[in-house]
Amino acid sequence: MIFVSTLEIIPGNTDKALELVKKVVPPEDIKILYFLQMFGKPDFYLIFEAPNEEKAMDFILEFSPFLESSTQLGVPVEEL
Repeated sequence: MIFVSTLEIIPGNTDKALELVKKVVPPEDIKILYFLQMFGKPDFYLIFEAPNEEKAMDFILEFSPFLESSTQLGVPVEEL
């Protein structure tokens, strides 16, 4: 399953958020496809594969102390 997350730095947490995203190590069953810093909002896009929604949620919650997130399930167009 492919997930697309937007991450926005919580005001006052820029240094801690940047430190966190630079050091992120996903669990063995999570594969980061793209982790992009944006010029503008949102601050980051994180596109990753996870075996299910529960594992995806556990992974993305690691960012919650310093970043607000929104995550959607992505479906490749060729699978429609």
